[in-house]
Amino acid sequence: MKILYAFVLLFGSLTFAQNIAIRGSIKDAQTKEPLLAASVGVQNSGLGTITNEEGLFQLSAPKSSVIVITYLGYKTTAIPVSEFTQEVQNIALEPSEEKLEEVIVTKTPLHEYLLDVFKVSKARFNKPILLHTYYREFVKSNGKHVKFSDGLLDYHVSGTTKKTKSDLVIPQNRSFFLSSDEDDEDSRSLVNIQTAISRSYDFGYFIETLLDDDHYEDYEFMLKSKKDNSGAELYTIYFEPIASIEKPLNKGWVTFDPKTKLIYEIETFMAPSHQQYARTINFLIGKASIVDIKYKVAFKLANSNYLMYYSNRYGKVRIWNKKLNYIEEWRSDLIVTDFEKDKPYDKKSVFKKKRLYDKPTHYTDKFWQKNNAIVLTAEEEKVISSLEKEAVTAPKSE
Repeated sequence: MKILYAFVLLFGSLTFAQNIAIRGSIKDAQTKEPLLAASVGVQNSGLGTITNEEGLFQLSAPKSSVIVITYLGYKTTAIPVSEFTQEVQNIALEPSEEKLEEVIVTKTPLHEYLLDVFKVSKARFNKPILLHTYYREFVKSNGKHVKFSDGLLDYHVSGTTKKTKSDLVIPQNRSFFLSSDEDDEDSRSLVNIQTAISRSYDFGYFIETLLDDDHYEDYEFMLKSKKDNSGAELYTIYFEPIASIEKPLNKGWVTFDPKTKLIYEIETFMAPSHQQYARTINFLIGKASIVDIKYKVAFKLANSNYLMYYSNRYGKVRIWNKKLNYIEEWRSDLIVTDFEKDKPYDKKSVFKKKRLYDKPTHYTDKFWQKNNAIVLTAEEEKVISSLEKEAVTAPKSE
């Protein structure tokens, strides 16, 4: 028995030792510009991450595995982990040799076609599933960073093809903020981490602001097709507000596979031409209006599993009353670093509040430097370091 136990320990150690940390820098092969949010994953595995604004990534992977890098509009690249060294490996992605975009005309109105694409994609998401994620959020007030939080967030995703549910468990997290005023803290965090998965999986934001009966007539839609030399084809539906409509409307696009109707990427933002129509909202202590809002979400197929792998949300709001007049900005990123079949968990550990700042800081290691988290840029490290020194830190739990 002792020999068997020793063998198990040895085997486990060897298996763990085979995982190595690799780092890379991904750029456009022609322009040399860094590629933001390129998908970097381990072949035949759920392990993955994305590149930051500088094109940098870090990933923990088995030494015998292969890294697959994908980015819309570029050729997929596969690199054995054994080719990486301790240095940052420079990787140049070649743009796909695409034919010119072709406008497609359909008998079905494009808003109905897009609704069908959403319906098919919603039905394809694998449930139940456990998504291991890394989340981070920056908040600025009048141009100054006032809050930061990040953490490892586990989403236990379930539900039907029509409605997604998720229970959130947070193994590790940290928060820094400049103000200790509780009411002020509530006003400075507008991202709800509870809905980070369900809103993306149900496409609620896009349907409510773009495709329901009260909105689709405010937009112009255009369907375009692109093919590369191999014959692979992607469709993109572009939407933008009708010029004469005096409402704060968005513009953007949805890219999907026309054969499977699976969405790969959605991006939407407030149309610059319609920002002037932003509505003023009255609340107890003053007024507010949305200056800008952006939302990007990306999906992928991994081992026949269809899932979200990245979302980014950005908002800019003006808030004022008789004494104050300031601009609040927030930016959040969520990446899926691994996934697995859902498993039993302690229901008492489920976190039910909307903001990560409501949870006491708790971590057992520097998770932000591991677990395939987004690599911090030099500027982001400077911001976090400054907040850590100046700010009130959420109480650290035992």
